[in-house]
Amino acid sequence: MTLLSVRDLTVSYPVRGPLAGWWTGQKRFVDVVCGISLDLAEGTTLAIAGESGSGKSTFARALMGLTPFRSGSLIFDGKAPFPARGRPARAYLHQVSMMFQDPVASLSPRRTIGALITEPFRIHRPDLRNLEAEAKRLLVLVGLPADFAQRYPHQISGGQARRVGLARAVALNPRLVIADEPTAGLDVSVQGEILNLMARLQAEQSVAFLMITHNLAVVRHMSDRTAIMYMGRIVEEGPTDRVFASPAHPYAAALIAAEPSSLPGHHRHSAALKGEVSSPLHRPDGCAFHPRCPAARPLCSATAPLPQVSASGALVSCHFPLQRTPDQ
Repeated sequence: MTLLSVRDLTVSYPVRGPLAGWWTGQKRFVDVVCGISLDLAEGTTLAIAGESGSGKSTFARALMGLTPFRSGSLIFDGKAPFPARGRPARAYLHQVSMMFQDPVASLSPRRTIGALITEPFRIHRPDLRNLEAEAKRLLVLVGLPADFAQRYPHQISGGQARRVGLARAVALNPRLVIADEPTAGLDVSVQGEILNLMARLQAEQSVAFLMITHNLAVVRHMSDRTAIMYMGRIVEEGPTDRVFASPAHPYAAALIAAEPSSLPGHHRHSAALKGEVSSPLHRPDGCAFHPRCPAARPLCSATAPLPQVSASGALVSCHFPLQRTPDQ
């Protein structure tokens, strides 16, 4: 069953005032997320991977209503939670939560850990009286001692802050948790603990995860489906095992080939990408990846590709995919 369905979501940031835009004739807005469409099934994990600056975190914040989107639609559990203007419906925010990219910065230094992880109850369930018991329950749930409730954020480590962020995210038993870089800045052993904890909570509570990351090892380990993002667009999306085994988009193939190998003495070989990522202010015509693509042809610089199904069953936005489509 589809839990979350996003269609043509676009997020733009203003870069010039109306007068400056009129005077110079230049664009007033820059598109950071450009018409993303995705579906997430209940109780599964969808990973969005890509280089830094590709718009992953902006997309996540737009889903939470923290960043307004200019156009597009979002359906959650068969309902449209966002009004024409304004914040999302309260019932939606009760069922969707977020783990922020910087776990320490997301915790107020003036409040105890217990107060921070029970904050969702104060907002959505003000009638709940025994907040102390809930704080202890959540701390134990994420593998922290109950006496951590009396500590402050500066008294815990980065890995413990991640656990606190997860405890706060699952406090209300949400159906969807948006995890923005859940393992960034952590030692490998601590990363494994956080991922195993997320997997256990998913198995026990059937929570769905939308995971934003540039760590492809995490994507392989955790996700059921993977979307590869480049300059605000999804260039390939499909089952994780198929995307990694047979990437169809040249950018997805280069990204996966650049992943460090865990086998001693084994080195992956990938085609070197030309140049740098283009500025969103001067987005290339046609396919945004064509200036760097080793297989680009004249059509790529003239016409933006439409999504098509590759031979592996993934959706790929490329005129000349590496894996042939059924109609080719």
